[in-house]
Amino acid sequence: MEIDIQNLSFNFKTQNIFENTTVSFTEGKISFIMAPNGRGKTTLLKLILGSLHASQGLINNSAKNNDTYVLFDNLELYKNLTGMDNILFFTNFRYSKLTIEKRAQRYLSEERLSKRVSTYSLGEGKRLSLIIWNLLEPSLTMMDEVTNGLDYESLNILKEDLIRSKNGKIILLTGHQFEFYEEIIDDLYVIKNKKILKVDKGGLKKIYESNFN
Repeated sequence: MEIDIQNLSFNFKTQNIFENTTVSFTEGKISFIMAPNGRGKTTLLKLILGSLHASQGLINNSAKNNDTYVLFDNLELYKNLTGMDNILFFTNFRYSKLTIEKRAQRYLSEERLSKRVSTYSLGEGKRLSLIIWNLLEPSLTMMDEVTNGLDYESLNILKEDLIRSKNGKIILLTGHQFEFYEEIIDDLYVIKNKKILKVDKGGLKKIYESNFN
């Protein structure tokens, strides 16, 4: 399984975000996409997802849409429902409440799962989304700034889950908390001069500074 991008160009209004760029992402790896804000990280994920359409070029994504999980900062949760009801809905009722509670307790307590999402903090909403992701076990995972709102303990749990989940799957991450990503990524890409470029791994802060400062 892979995502193969060929000669991609994308324009937003009068701004040229990508210009004739070619890149691929393969299964079994955690890939990190680095760039300053506004350079196209979120746009790239939306192009792969299909919610945006390329001006030119092809995106061949062998992961099916119903086997893809995307986590952006604007969490797609039903705020009038409880955390548990959100999990049941998004996992198509494939798990019992008891199974969910056992697998969810690393992120949220049974008591918090019984509360409406409208009462959740940003971090709790993010942790609820991660529970859903864990239960779905998608072939393609895309997480944009996933560390926002997560505490130290949740970040360590997420590291373990990402590493455990990568076998046979594609995981694409973006963000700026480099010390979190540095320990877990397999491949590193930068968005520079309207291209998506694979670069050698190293200290992420130094790589960022050498490319963008």
